Amino acid sequence: MLLAGMADTANDFYRHAAQAIAVASGGRLGGVSFTSPNSPDIEVVALWDGKGWTDAFSVELAGSPFELSHQSDSRYKHVHFEKDVKNRFGSCHFLTSRDVESYRGQVFYDEDEQVLGHIFALDGSSEPDSSDVRCFFDLLSQRISTEYRRFRQQDQLRRYTNMIAITRNMLSFVDESYTYRAVSQGYVDLFNTSRDQLVGSRVSEIHGDERFENVMKPLLDNNFRGETVHARHWIHPPDTNPRYIDVWQTPYIEADGRISGAVVSGHDITEQKSVEDKLQKLSLAITHSPVLTVITDPDGVIEYVSPIVEKITGYRPEEVIGKTPSLFKSGRTDRKVYRELWHAIKNRQAWQGELENRRKSGEYYWERLSIAPVLDEQGQLVAFVGISMDISERKKLEQQLKEMASTDSLTGIYNRRHFMAEVESHLAYSKRYGTPFSCMIIDIDHFKQLNDNGGHALGDEAILKFTQTTRDAIRVVDVFGRMGGDEFGIAMPDTDAKDALVLAERLKDMISKLTIENDQYSSHMTVSIGLATFSKGRDMNESANSLISHADSALYKAKRGGRNLVGVA
Repeated sequence: MLLAGMADTANDFYRHAAQAIAVASGGRLGGVSFTSPNSPDIEVVALWDGKGWTDAFSVELAGSPFELSHQSDSRYKHVHFEKDVKNRFGSCHFLTSRDVESYRGQVFYDEDEQVLGHIFALDGSSEPDSSDVRCFFDLLSQRISTEYRRFRQQDQLRRYTNMIAITRNMLSFVDESYTYRAVSQGYVDLFNTSRDQLVGSRVSEIHGDERFENVMKPLLDNNFRGETVHARHWIHPPDTNPRYIDVWQTPYIEADGRISGAVVSGHDITEQKSVEDKLQKLSLAITHSPVLTVITDPDGVIEYVSPIVEKITGYRPEEVIGKTPSLFKSGRTDRKVYRELWHAIKNRQAWQGELENRRKSGEYYWERLSIAPVLDEQGQLVAFVGISMDISERKKLEQQLKEMASTDSLTGIYNRRHFMAEVESHLAYSKRYGTPFSCMIIDIDHFKQLNDNGGHALGDEAILKFTQTTRDAIRVVDVFGRMGGDEFGIAMPDTDAKDALVLAERLKDMISKLTIENDQYSSHMTVSIGLATFSKGRDMNESANSLISHADSALYKAKRGGRNLVGVA
């Protein structure tokens, strides 16, 4: 038969079908037509007139025998007019212009049982009905329906293939034999080869046996079982660096339900992977860092805090997120520091400094804080990031060093250097505001004898008892220091000579009531005191050293007078 083989194109097939219709029916004309959506006409796509094929043309459906075929409610219903067609359908120009006498036609359908078109045979003489011709029309109608679907699928496949071919993303179709049947331009660019070398190649040939077996074959096997898979993996194109690909793979299901392959859509995310890896390293560094990291929104509400927050502050991260850093505020940091902080960050400037904060337990601690604004590409403020470190131990050490530099290690009172600095400061105040200022220099009487006979331990005990008694006797505003050995000084701001003498006498009497003893030695303590006062009208060139020198001279006057006395300069 004329239709025993497969035609390469739909147009070729329909032309051969039209010729076969004419030959099989014995008619002069054979044709194939299709309905035109939203049109009263049909389109004759192939017409054989015994000599050749005509170009496609339209025929009005109404008033033609074709209309009866299209109105048939029975699948592949055969319509046959043996004779007198041109008189029956005199308004049909297509029939009358061709001097047609007989007509035979039958519709064909799509997969949804909708009429696609019909085949027909026309002749200039009467044509009796024939069961063989009817059978041929039945078979040919079914064949045209089948071929129509095939050609439509081929057209779709060609469109999809063309769409795949031009896209710059990695898009491909892999059949059940793990062979590339279509690849996009993205594959061509990445592998730096022609499409012809890729299409028809097995996946293992492109990516290598090891990567195929371990990575790609398991994913494709899942597709062939009907699963859609999402994965990320490395590929190794030749002559370039490995690329990290984000892949979605979907099974391709034919109309009959058979899975014929997989559609693979890949996106090169190597740069994204690099950024993610760097961010991961940064995240790990922040997580395990001894430095506390806090990120807030522009209003200061905490959005992120590193896990070490619990070790430093006692608060768990979930207790902190959604709060503001004022949660840690102790109330002991100078307000000036906070004003400087807010002035800086409101002007989108970085700030760093030291704050005294409070832990969840109520314990105070010091932190070194650095805050910086975070701006987006448009320069808009999106966040603040702060990093801080607990410096409590450092501050404690600093305080200890400060105390060591300014206090006496045995008694805990000021040492000579710091005491003299205080005297100088108070003397300057007195000169400026005309207030009186007095100083005492005190010696423990016979301290060398006590130290030699009772031992150094007893000497230390005597110094400590003297220190404690003096602390109890003096005022809060008075400055007490150890000048060295058994010599001490007391600076008394806003105190004239008369009041200073009262304090000196009271102190002398309190000390005289103390007894120092051990198994080897026992003695009553006494002290000698020298007193000097700077008052309004005195020499304005008076210095701290000269004032202490005056008090020292008064001390030796008291010693020469027999000790346990107060000498006045």
